[in-house]
Amino acid sequence: MRNSAFLQFLGTEAKHLEQAGLLRREPLLTTPSGPTIRIGDRELLNFASSDYLGLSAHPAVKKAAIGAIETWGVGLASPRMAAGTLPLHAELEQTLARFLGTGDALVFPSGYHANTSLFESLLGDRDYLFCDELIRPSLTDGVRLCRARVYSYRNQDMEHLEDRLRRSRAARFRIIVTDGVFPLSGLTANLRDIYGLAAKYNALVAVDDSQGIGIVGEHGRGTHDQLGLTDRIDLVSGSFGAALGGGAGGFVAGRKEIVTWLRQKSRAYLSSTALPPASVAAALEALSLLRSDPSLREQLGLNVKLFRDALAEHGLWTAEGDHPAVAVLIRHAVAAQRLADFLFRKGVFAIGFCHPVVPEGAARIRAQVTVRHSQKALSQAADAFAEGATELKIARTFDNKSE
Repeated sequence: MRNSAFLQFLGTEAKHLEQAGLLRREPLLTTPSGPTIRIGDRELLNFASSDYLGLSAHPAVKKAAIGAIETWGVGLASPRMAAGTLPLHAELEQTLARFLGTGDALVFPSGYHANTSLFESLLGDRDYLFCDELIRPSLTDGVRLCRARVYSYRNQDMEHLEDRLRRSRAARFRIIVTDGVFPLSGLTANLRDIYGLAAKYNALVAVDDSQGIGIVGEHGRGTHDQLGLTDRIDLVSGSFGAALGGGAGGFVAGRKEIVTWLRQKSRAYLSSTALPPASVAAALEALSLLRSDPSLREQLGLNVKLFRDALAEHGLWTAEGDHPAVAVLIRHAVAAQRLADFLFRKGVFAIGFCHPVVPEGAARIRAQVTVRHSQKALSQAADAFAEGATELKIARTFDNKSE
């Protein structure tokens, strides 16, 4: 057989993962995603969804998506630059720009496409990128696709970032890259300090705010709004696959000159089939609900506090803050996977993360709280975490909050 050595190598490596308890298997859902799900014949509490506001199942969002299919069909079957843009696409981009307070916005087939498109069309080999070491993988891939010189800085370490910037005298253009809310800790970036350094060293700032938009700031306008930095936005990217309806699609919003250039030169935009009308309409309705129904975010905040308080009472460490992506620090990768398996047996579905997604020795389980979780479900999940930590002899880390 051709390439038999390569295939044997891959098979052996997969067995090693399985023996170490680190082989991931995708569960097959037999019900729609929601606060509870069914996998096979088992019903579980679902703490693995980013549908924080429950909008993926909101009647108005579903009605909007169905109406768009009836009017516009399933899709354009081509990129927008080739087949044309629907009024829905233009409306979504205009609505996003107004919602975020930016000059313009551009919609992509996914948040991954949005981030991988950012830098390759903007920067050349005379330019410098300064990236937080824990930026999400799609930003990392976008950085790899461009020809700019890339320098990472330690997570949230502004002294290290300034040292990198100070040494970049030869740069033509500079961009600092960070998440607004880091998805595996729930911590908010030091954006005020980052924009201060950007002004000092004549740099732009690119922020993925997929975990902030819809959740934080007035009406869920995101991390910039929460910190009073809306007028400073250069580039902000995000996804419709989390709080904004849980469907498909992503976007880049920012200064008009930058978005105009991306519309002309971004290969991910120019070469990808247009976002389906149903997804566009669902995102539009989700944005409308964010503005008109503050009770969703209010209830989410109450649920998050209840869950975090319950974990704290059990002596379990969670990252500070009030974001609904609650990271429970376990430290060791195998222990995190065993705890995730224990939770599954106890009827709680939550995902473990280990190196290289998080730093070595900082493995964790992320429990994502939504507005649709009941108080009983939140208490049950916290109790299961505590029971698992005891049974598996996982040290309580509540008194040691350093990662």
